[in-house]
Parts: sequence; structure tokens; C-alpha cells
Amino acid sequence: MRVWVDRKLCQGSELCMELAGSVFATDDEYVSYVKLAEQGHPADCEARAAEVADEQAEDVRQAARECPSQCINLI
Repeated sequence: MRVWVDRKLCQGSELCMELAGSVFATDDEYVSYVKLAEQGHPADCEARAAEVADEQAEDVRQAARECPSQCINLI
């Protein structure tokens, strides 16, 4: 499974960090991003989606389901 965050939709609730803190973080403006992404290539679109380890997958799925802004995308 791969994941990316549509940062334009993120409302900064930080729920993704609570549910899957090993995968997500927020910047200084509380906009979520994928920590697993390559440096300099943010996972902010389908083409740059980051791979999620099997042991993190269920937490990431839950974060995507519960995200109030629905900005977490799974492939």
C-alpha cells in the first residue's frame, strides 16, 4: 500500500499523527505530511506516494477513514 496527503485539503486536526505517528507528521502550520517520503520529494500526489510497511498499514487505513478533511489518499 502507498499513501499520500493532499496538503491543500488538510485542516490540521493532527488526528493522523495520533493514529499513525510513525507515518505522519505536521509542519509549522499544522499541515500533515508523510514522514516516509523521500527527502525533497514529498508524498503530496499519487505519483510520489510513499510505501507503507505492512505493520503500519492498519493504522494508516484508520487515519484515512477518520481524517476530518479526507486528505489522506491510499493506493
